[in-house]
Amino acid sequence: MIANQLLGNAPDALRLEGALQVEAAEQLLKSLPMTAACYQVSLKGVSAVDSAGLALLLDWQHRLNHAGGELVISDIPESLQRLAQIGGVDALLSRSDNGVESMES
Repeated sequence: MIANQLLGNAPDALRLEGALQVEAAEQLLKSLPMTAACYQVSLKGVSAVDSAGLALLLDWQHRLNHAGGELVISDIPESLQRLAQIGGVDALLSRSDNGVESMES
């Protein structure tokens, strides 16, 4: 999992790549900076995801919301969407469908 790849000059954008599973989620749990009002995370390069990856994104979102910010997730893989639906948390994911452009490298 490569998780610290900043996009362009945007200090408030991050692209995750590789497997977003238990091992990576444990390493990434506290790595999201809490400095941006709106932080964008692209999942375009994520090849696999499990419930720990979903929990990580929900944790980041909760912590940013609590700090007065917002987490916007783009390029959500279909597998993550299905996992969130099965878990009944799909409505909790802040995604950038229309209002925010997908982050490209």
